[in-house]
Amino acid sequence: MKTITEINEKELAVIREISNNNLPDQRTISKNTGISLGLTNLIIKRLIKKGYIKILQLNKRKIQYILTPKGFTEKAKKSYNYTIKTINLLKLMKEKIKELIIQLYNEGNREFVIIGNNELASIIELSFKEINLSDLKYNKSYNKNNLIKKNSKNIIFLTDTNSKIFKYKNSSDNVYDIISYLSNSGIYT
Repeated sequence: MKTITEINEKELAVIREISNNNLPDQRTISKNTGISLGLTNLIIKRLIKKGYIKILQLNKRKIQYILTPKGFTEKAKKSYNYTIKTINLLKLMKEKIKELIIQLYNEGNREFVIIGNNELASIIELSFKEINLSDLKYNKSYNKNNLIKKNSKNIIFLTDTNSKIFKYKNSSDNVYDIISYLSNSGIYT
């Protein structure tokens, strides 16, 4: 349960902007965070009340927002928690991909092609490297043309739904949209 002193994502975005920008005004904070100016004003007032930021009057017209030690601590804590959550999600994604590879291997499939040049393609490649089966083969391809051939024995892992090859997904049982697979596996809940 969230306590009254915990900050939400929009408040954290404002804290990050204040800590990253030497003299941000509310318009700059609003623009850089994508939060409306009115809501930015309310969030700043709330953060001041909670003790996460304070105001320093530079002159009659110019003020500076400064993070308090409590604000720095909260930013560090939230950043740490986000990093740990991301690492755990990446581990879970890799495990789900390895499960799929092993399932397909147990069904007699030995050759795979990873289509794409993105982070997901790299995670799939790491998953293959961690599976120690001597007759398991994979290739990583950036060329999306001519990869689905009739009676092809390769299992194709798509990592980009914008790929030209994606339109052939339903015409072949050996094409796996990994984004959909991971979404349907429940790891994002």
